[in-house]
Amino acid sequence: MIHESGIFRMLQPERFGGGETSPIEWLETISTLAEGDPSVAWATGVLGIHSFHLSHFSEQAQQEVWGGSNNGRALLSSPYAPNPVKRVDGGFLVSGTWKFATGVHHCDYALVGGSVYDEEPGTGVDRMRAGDFRAFIIPCDQFEIRENWEVSGMRGTGSHDIEIDNVFVEEHRTLPFRDVTAGTTPGKAVNPGILYQLPFWQVLGRITTSPVPLGALKAMADQFCERGRSRVNLRGVRASDDSVSTSAVANAYAAIDEIKGTSYRNLWRLMKSVVDGNTLPIQERLMFRYQTSAATYRVGELALALFKACGAAGIYNDQPFGRLSNDIFAVMGHASNNAQANANAWAGILMGRDVSEIDPRA
Repeated sequence: MIHESGIFRMLQPERFGGGETSPIEWLETISTLAEGDPSVAWATGVLGIHSFHLSHFSEQAQQEVWGGSNNGRALLSSPYAPNPVKRVDGGFLVSGTWKFATGVHHCDYALVGGSVYDEEPGTGVDRMRAGDFRAFIIPCDQFEIRENWEVSGMRGTGSHDIEIDNVFVEEHRTLPFRDVTAGTTPGKAVNPGILYQLPFWQVLGRITTSPVPLGALKAMADQFCERGRSRVNLRGVRASDDSVSTSAVANAYAAIDEIKGTSYRNLWRLMKSVVDGNTLPIQERLMFRYQTSAATYRVGELALALFKACGAAGIYNDQPFGRLSNDIFAVMGHASNNAQANANAWAGILMGRDVSEIDPRA
């Protein structure tokens, strides 16, 4: 059903049958899906965002994945956390175990992260910044799925481990993240639309931040209001007259509106900068990243307030509040949602740190 809707292909180039839509439309779609099921929204968003990622690969890689008889319907999972990779003649040998391969049972390929080193690094090395950190395209018949996704939140995403054993990957099926960060990917030349000229991390990082938690929070608030219309507590006070309940509802809906407004305004500014032929200052882009990651923590606090306002009845499995809360808390744990790290980068620049000292993914 989702395949037929075209949501997976919203960020895919038109020349391969995609929608090539704006990230604003796409994020609103994912947020709306999350009102029904956060796991479905997460998996759809993660698989969909990799159409955007693949659009930055070489033309040959794009043709091999999207061309031919599949009519651009190929899906890619993406455990990015890097393992060491060995360079050989003509390409690379990839081996290891990768966690969090969301939706992998439905995918034709995996995009795995790997760092190419001259020598194996020791412990305590940031593998995403050391070595030659790249994404590698691996066909599904060249990896094994280890079904171990037994978790307390986002249980429906199917984010199992995958295992790869000495798979050869040709050079053109890799993309260095240094090129992604610098805005010099080969895909930008063959996909000239506004979407693919946007700063890569400003688009990729957003699926793991606010849209899914926002949709889940709205679902919680909607269900709370529906339940509250007939609820009277043990003291005989209607939920609609209870200040704890009304504050929790008002704060949730207000925050959803504010966070979406900020996110979509920021994306509009990024798109306008592309149209105008400008690049937004690093300070502004770092602010955008902080705002999106901090929003997820804010949503978590608001979800907890709604859950507490439910009283003891909220813990029953026939109520949605525990499940939705756990889904939101699970998203908060994603590496992209490290609001403190993003605060350090943004505020650090404002307070005199050199750009070379911070994570450049802005």
